Parts: sequence; structure tokens; C-alpha cells
Amino acid sequence: MNRLFRRLFRPRSSFPAPLFFRSVFLFLLFAVPVFTAAAAEPAARLPRQIVLTPVRSYPHDPASFCQGLVCASEGDGALFFYESAGLYGRSAIKQVALSGETLRREELPRRCFGEGAALHDGKIYQITWRENTCFVYDTQTFRLLKKLSYKGEGWGLAENGTELVMSDGSDKITFRDPETFKPVRELRVFWTNPKTKEQIPIPRLNELEWIEGEIWANIFETTKIARIDPESGEVIQLLDFARYVPGECRGDPQRVLNGIAWDPAGRRLFITGKEWPVLYELAIENDPLKKTP
Repeated sequence: MNRLFRRLFRPRSSFPAPLFFRSVFLFLLFAVPVFTAAAAEPAARLPRQIVLTPVRSYPHDPASFCQGLVCASEGDGALFFYESAGLYGRSAIKQVALSGETLRREELPRRCFGEGAALHDGKIYQITWRENTCFVYDTQTFRLLKKLSYKGEGWGLAENGTELVMSDGSDKITFRDPETFKPVRELRVFWTNPKTKEQIPIPRLNELEWIEGEIWANIFETTKIARIDPESGEVIQLLDFARYVPGECRGDPQRVLNGIAWDPAGRRLFITGKEWPVLYELAIENDPLKKTP
């Protein structure tokens, strides 16, 4: 296992006595119950080890070099996706139905290689590989609202409600201000060897998604997705999706797993890949937050 991860890439009170004891009594009377209630209802989190099970599959455009995938829904609750497609001369931002039909498409300049995408505050953000440009679109019309710049390469993009979360192909994740795209903080991603306690960097982080307070990241050129603690950077679990790679894509270094989308309302996970003909829906079988009838 260690070799695998290396290959993929730490006095006394001054109060008068009666006043002092009265203060202690009031603190115990009011504060302690509050702390007890808070402790009794911790924030719900996914377990450290989860099991994903397939639900169904849907068509996906085999000509789409998927670099970013985002769930969204219409007013009636009908689910669709915003998808960023890559490659020079073929890059675009698309609105795609669950049936696989492209509902709207906006081409990028031919000199741009589209990468990750995220939906934030009613706008679509789409980054580029080496062009240091983030395109910001109106979700309804795909009208270009503005361009933002950054240094370095752009790979994956997600959002956590207040910040944009970006990967650059290394073991680094950068949190950015949505208005300026300037870095707010950085996170180094690592796996801890359970035997030696050595912290091993995990590079080649690609497409990202924010799921239940975690960062999920494709590890480029593998069939694995890492669940990452956004505070420490530690990998919680590696999920392997080798069984989902379409037969015609196996062994092709270009047609790899690279698409993660989370439907928070339906608590559904969707995955696909670059030029995959299929998109899969999966469920977290041991989800502690799942409501049962």
C-alpha cells in the first residue's frame, strides 16, 4: 500500500467569596446544559469508510472530454448537469440533461483548454489548463459575465458555499475568493501510513467535488477518487472505480475517470470520464444521513 501511494505521487479568585460562588452557580445552571445539548447532537458526518453501490446508468456524450461536472436542477426539481469539456479546439461549457442530451453549449476560444467547473451564487465558473483564465457565465443564458486570472495551471474546481476550491495537478488545493479569484488559503493533501505514521503527499489531484463537508478528488490517470479532510488535508479514504470504466476505454491513457457530481437534495453521486459513453449514478449504502421510510 505504501508503494501504491508513493507511486501516485504532520490563584485564587479576586472576587469576594459570595459573588464568586454565585457566579459559579449561574454558570453551572445555564452554560452546562447548553454544552451538554451541543455534545449530544454532533454535526452529522459520513463515516470514515463508506460503501458505494450502483443505482443506474445514463448516456453520456462519448465526444465530450469531461473535465468538470456539476449537478443542478430546474424549478420543477428536474436534474441536469453543467459540464466543462476540454481539448484545444473542442473546449466548451455545456448544460446537459440526465438523458445525455446537450441543452445549451458555449464554445471557448480555440486557444483555451477547458478544465474544472463550479456553480456558485448563480454563476458558472470554468477554469482553463494553461491559459490562466477563469470564465464566469450566467447560468440561464451562458452569457460571459467576466474573466478572472490566476497563476499556474488549472485542473479541478468546486465550491464549498463561500469559496471556490481549485486543484492544479499537484498535491495542493487552493481556496479562492469567488469575486477576485485570489488565493485565500492552501491545503496540502497527504495519506498517513498507518504503520509508520509517515505522511505521504498525494499529487495529480484533478476534478473536484465538495460532498458533505469533504473534498472528493479524482487522482489523474487512476481509477481512484480520494475523500479529503478540508481542514487537515489528510485522505480519509480512497475509493476505487475500476469496475465502472467502460470496456472501450480500458487501457486508454486519455479516456480516464474524471467527473464527479453530487446531488445534495437526492443524496446521489454521479461519475463519468473523459469521452466515456456512460454516466453512473451511485448511492452511499451506509449513509448515516439517509432517511428511511
